[in-house]
Amino acid sequence: MTNEDEMRSSATRALATLLLSGAVLAGCSPTTQIHGYMPPEADVSRIKPGVDTTATVQEVLGLPAGNGIVRDSAWYYVESTFENYTYHAPRVLDRKVLQVSYDQNGVVTGLKRYGIEDGRIVDLANDTTQTGGQEMGVLEQLFGNILNMDPGQFQNQGAGTPTGGGL
Repeated sequence: MTNEDEMRSSATRALATLLLSGAVLAGCSPTTQIHGYMPPEADVSRIKPGVDTTATVQEVLGLPAGNGIVRDSAWYYVESTFENYTYHAPRVLDRKVLQVSYDQNGVVTGLKRYGIEDGRIVDLANDTTQTGGQEMGVLEQLFGNILNMDPGQFQNQGAGTPTGGGL
């Protein structure tokens, strides 16, 4: 191997090491994700207590979507910012909540803002939806359906009789 070949081989190894190190370090950098919806401040400032109603709030701000909450007495617009490192659970960096309160006639009574500093973090987006009734495993569902079958549905009624409009 010549001196020139050794230099090329060494440069190639150094470049490969540099690229591999960069790829590994890039995988360790955090990603930031924003979930939910917070209306722009210019739109929020247009809402006037005692004047606006649920209809005008919906027209100006839209309905709370995704993580938002709609109740009879208030709507909650929620926006959360998460930081996620590879192989770690996401961490909440910030949470903003806008509460629009209504009276029994649907007229806005007030606007309040809350931040992450105002209380504990509440997980508003569960990965599962709880349903009422009995929880059954896969085998229970499978065998339960087999045992609940009606044998009459498998009897060949009218065998040999054509069912279509064929010849």
